[in-house]
Amino acid sequence: MSAASGVRQHTARDLQAYGRRYGIDYRVPALVSREEEPVMRGVVRELSLGQGMELVTSDVEVLHRYDSHSHAPSPLSIVVMLEGRAEVSLEERTLTLTPGMALSLRLDARHGLHATQPAGQRLRALTLGLSESRLAELGPALPDHGGSRMHAWRPPSALLQGLEQAMATPLPAPAQRLLLEGLGLQLLAHGLPQPPARNDPPADADESTRLAPRERQRLERVRAALEQDPAAEHRLEALAELAAMSPASLRRKFRAAFGVSVFDYLRDCRLGLAHDYLSRGFSVQQAAHFCGYRHASNFATAFRRRYGVPPSSLTKAC
Repeated sequence: MSAASGVRQHTARDLQAYGRRYGIDYRVPALVSREEEPVMRGVVRELSLGQGMELVTSDVEVLHRYDSHSHAPSPLSIVVMLEGRAEVSLEERTLTLTPGMALSLRLDARHGLHATQPAGQRLRALTLGLSESRLAELGPALPDHGGSRMHAWRPPSALLQGLEQAMATPLPAPAQRLLLEGLGLQLLAHGLPQPPARNDPPADADESTRLAPRERQRLERVRAALEQDPAAEHRLEALAELAAMSPASLRRKFRAAFGVSVFDYLRDCRLGLAHDYLSRGFSVQQAAHFCGYRHASNFATAFRRRYGVPPSSLTKAC
């Protein structure tokens, strides 16, 4: 996936070539692993911003689920999700990266990042990487998050808006590079590990890292129920019973574990299912009904917000 000026299709072969350059192992479904069928379609750009910073921006439609494992050392990488979601895990910690979230990562040969990108979604994200020399200039001993190599955080809304605008309406090349360099420095300023205040709890003492393994297993049961039957009329009380928690605990702990509320997750599952139906030639009304929406107008509004296009655009393309 070299720098691209327009929309193109990316096959399993393209992913493997990209992986060889960046130290990433990709896994794609067997049905597309030996064929020229695209795994995703869209625009991927790689930019050198100077000052030891590299930026990769992606705006793609994921056609087939794919998994990746980063095995090359990275002194510091910052990933920002603008649209879409990905399941990521590092060492013993797993979370769902959702729109508006960022990850600061420190990787070595023994600690690689696993990520899964589900199919049927538009994925807009960017990754800022720092060289060892650039990181050394920032301080000889940067604090970490209680030993954690992965720190989830939320960039300020103004910074997210700036990143959105830079990706949506790029400036001419010289000005765009300056703009992205400035935004990259802002990301770095917010994404660097910060020392905890004297009386603050350790930075990794958030809800997600304090979940007991059995609690996470019960939350996974809830997530599986939503994914397996998104069209069902799921009620919070019944889901809480499945998790052996109170409704309030489920709301809090589900968000801590997966970065999104229970019913926002359900909505994403429904819209992903609808995207699949539309891609297979079903009508907007049928897709809305099959994924649990009672009114096609509500479905169309949610679909446009999620994917940036009306659902009818997929039926016309079929």
